[in-house]
Amino acid sequence: MPTMKDVAALAGVSTATVSRVINQNAWVEPATRERVEKAMRELNYRRNAAAMALATRSGAMLGLLTGNLADPFFARLARGVEEVARSQGVRLMVSSGGHQASMEKAGLDFLINQGCEAIVVHASRLADDELLRYAAHTPAMVVVNRYIAALSHRCVWLDNRNAAYKATRHLLDRGHRCIACVTADLPIDDRQQRLAGYQQALREAGVTPQPGWVISVPFNEEGGERAARQLLESPSPFSAVFTFNDVMAAGIMRVLHQHGVQLPQQLSLVGFDDVVLARYLYPALTTVHYPVERMARRATQLALQLADNGTPKPGHNGFCAELVLRDSVVTLAHGNRK
Repeated sequence: MPTMKDVAALAGVSTATVSRVINQNAWVEPATRERVEKAMRELNYRRNAAAMALATRSGAMLGLLTGNLADPFFARLARGVEEVARSQGVRLMVSSGGHQASMEKAGLDFLINQGCEAIVVHASRLADDELLRYAAHTPAMVVVNRYIAALSHRCVWLDNRNAAYKATRHLLDRGHRCIACVTADLPIDDRQQRLAGYQQALREAGVTPQPGWVISVPFNEEGGERAARQLLESPSPFSAVFTFNDVMAAGIMRVLHQHGVQLPQQLSLVGFDDVVLARYLYPALTTVHYPVERMARRATQLALQLADNGTPKPGHNGFCAELVLRDSVVTLAHGNRK
């Protein structure tokens, strides 16, 4: 009896491509699809019972494409998805995209080929057109932490611009005028939106950011350490810093403590995400609370509803962030404002 491997060899494609053609659950180039179907006819290939079960499975397996699972932010995202999966009695399969377009694409292909019809996708590097192509062939795919206008009914997103505006406004209201922004070094939507919020708050306060105020580094602890060294070497008299996330803030704190910089007396700091470690840093970190678990639950519910009957229940897909006040920001005396 011919196998899927035989079909793949005759058509000159991978077994994963043959699976996509058989199950019709992902995009395949028309010419490639034709070659696979021709090979199936020539070999008189018939799907076995396992393949039939894979093709007819509906919502029994939920897929999650996420970022780096070592990052506490993505651990919270996965926890929100898992809560709904458990409550609905569906299995969960997780793949990491690693903030690389090729890995995100491979992760999506893997989840689809494993029979995941309902999929929650966090993809920071895949282009909008690529995600739209996947969405067209995966009706129960929902994108989280990203807004694509043509797919708005299947997106769950955060108002990043307003969140960054609030954080920067908080520093301005406490007398800070020379405020650095430590951000990601990847051209992702979050970066652009948060920079826009930071710049808007400065502009409204009559503050013109100078060259060197925006520091772009990897958005992890090591990136934060690198940013701290740039802050120490900068000629700008920074009194405050707004960071892309809390783990970067932790890296900044470590290096500044090593160099004897007193926080927040000499430098105030605001993070983003409100991961668990934020409250245990010294000083406890003022940060923007990112409701990622609530967003993950909403995205998962939406994906499962789409897989079940194609008609999701009404719900709010846009979320707002709130500022969490702790101990890492000091109010400057009028004479000390920079």
